[in-house]
Amino acid sequence: MTEAPVEISVVIPCWNVEPYLARCLESVFAALPDNAEVLAVDDGSSDGTLAALESFAAGERRLKVLPRPHRGVSAARNAALDEARGRLVFFVDPDDSVMPGYFSAMADALERDGADVCVCAYEGSPLKGDYRFRTNAEIRAGYLPRVFGYSFDDVRAWYSGRPLFADREMAGVWRMAFRRGLVENVRFDETIELYEDAMFVSEALLRASSMTCVAQEIYRVTSRDDGAMRSIPRDGARLCRNKLRLLAKRRALDVAEGGSLGSLYAASCVFSALEILSCTVRGRLPRREGMRILREYLADPFVRSSVREFPLSLKKPLLASAVLALRLA
Repeated sequence: MTEAPVEISVVIPCWNVEPYLARCLESVFAALPDNAEVLAVDDGSSDGTLAALESFAAGERRLKVLPRPHRGVSAARNAALDEARGRLVFFVDPDDSVMPGYFSAMADALERDGADVCVCAYEGSPLKGDYRFRTNAEIRAGYLPRVFGYSFDDVRAWYSGRPLFADREMAGVWRMAFRRGLVENVRFDETIELYEDAMFVSEALLRASSMTCVAQEIYRVTSRDDGAMRSIPRDGARLCRNKLRLLAKRRALDVAEGGSLGSLYAASCVFSALEILSCTVRGRLPRREGMRILREYLADPFVRSSVREFPLSLKKPLLASAVLALRLA
């Protein structure tokens, strides 16, 4: 008998999330169609996560548990992507939950608009635009700048009173659906600990021919004090080392695109250099290591040119002084 095709693959990376798993999995399977699979990667958990996954899988044929040594969220997601068979790929974080229409709403939008990728609103965060684009050029102009980085134009608008985050969209993969063909050769950079989602999403968008969106808030994020978005910024050394890796990924994507992406993240390079400097001066990492990282960061030719060209304003005198200090470094 021929096996029925899998319509949806759901990737869930799991590491020490036993207290959250039941709520997450129950919400996922309540919203998921029968012709789907959930690929839950246990990333070397030291609590009861693996046992909880295996117990749930005993009563749910759509759940496939993939135990792996601990290598981080990107490696876990990549392992699941290697196994995914669905025509559409979704990501869910194990401490979050989805609304009843999460999968169907985005799958329907993809089919309705013949799109490669779909983004949805999530609880408490409505969309900041109508992201229905019919060409790659429209995606690059209308959505990519919202997730890839900050430009000098963003800085100038900030000086004029517009909040710096006004046009940003959270780049979490958990709020997106992809046609599997689009991400067949896209993987998470396993060296990046923070903002790895943004780089994965950006790389996929650079390949996408069309995009659509769902305005309903159909995903629920759980805010955790020990989550990566909060714990890594508290560790100055990890934060600064991550900035080097993030720069390398942005630069690689920029080079692959013929240098056409530089304007999208030039200001981000300067902000990151300033944050490395601040962490070093404030003693959030050993001074010698901080200065080594700062020198390595500033040695990149694009970073150096971005520091030189960064627009200054008397409206932000402390920022102007800090950038001038970088120019002398």
